[in-house]
Amino acid sequence: MASDREITLGDVGRTIWRGKWYIVLAAVLGGLIGLLLTFTGGTKYTASSQVYLGQATTMMGNLAQTAGTNPLTAATILQGDAIVDEVAAKTGLTRGQVNSDTDISVSRAPGTTNTNQPAIAQITTHTDSADMSVKLANTYADVALGGANAGYAVVLKTLQDQVRTGRLAVAGLAAQLKGAGANQALVASELATQQTNLATAQLQLARVQQIEAPSVVSKATSASSSSSGRNRARTIIIGAVIGLLLGVVIALIIGGSRRRGAATA
Repeated sequence: MASDREITLGDVGRTIWRGKWYIVLAAVLGGLIGLLLTFTGGTKYTASSQVYLGQATTMMGNLAQTAGTNPLTAATILQGDAIVDEVAAKTGLTRGQVNSDTDISVSRAPGTTNTNQPAIAQITTHTDSADMSVKLANTYADVALGGANAGYAVVLKTLQDQVRTGRLAVAGLAAQLKGAGANQALVASELATQQTNLATAQLQLARVQQIEAPSVVSKATSASSSSSGRNRARTIIIGAVIGLLLGVVIALIIGGSRRRGAATA
């Protein structure tokens, strides 16, 4: 029987062609709906900034793995209550507004492949005001940098203090050695120990200083509008594509119904 015949790609193509006007109409309607949304949805302004999160280190100057620098977890850290509250206080927005108006994505720094390597945070804001979008993106970048710098600064300062203390100790023992008399051997031994400790601290400090500190890669200078020609065209195209796909589905459904009706007639 004709109804038992296997449907081929040719059948599908002919069905779509016969329903081409449904497809065209659906695509046009989709594009018109997309255009309408650009006028009725309200204008949104988008701005973005980027922050290099740095590379965590231990007190020994060795690379470390932390949630704040790992691309897999850093975005969650940057959206924590402490950071959001500080951004809200500095921008005059509520915590809810900061959360809803900000998107954060974190990717590995260029040239790195390990997920635990340093990362760059992309901060994108969407508000009803161009000035507020820029302010929110840049304020968030500053607050994020402060958090990223905290651990690095602690390690750096601790090692700098160790080197400073070690130099004072070595200088004091060297001066003491000149008039040590009977205790010269004891002072010399202590001096050698302090010199070793100083050399170790200097090496650790050098390692940390070679690692690039967290920094702001870029700040927003302006905001793009959702009603701009490019964004409006993108919305219209998306609407037209969705309409096109719906039109194909409608054409196939109507064509299938006709085919079943013809087979039972």
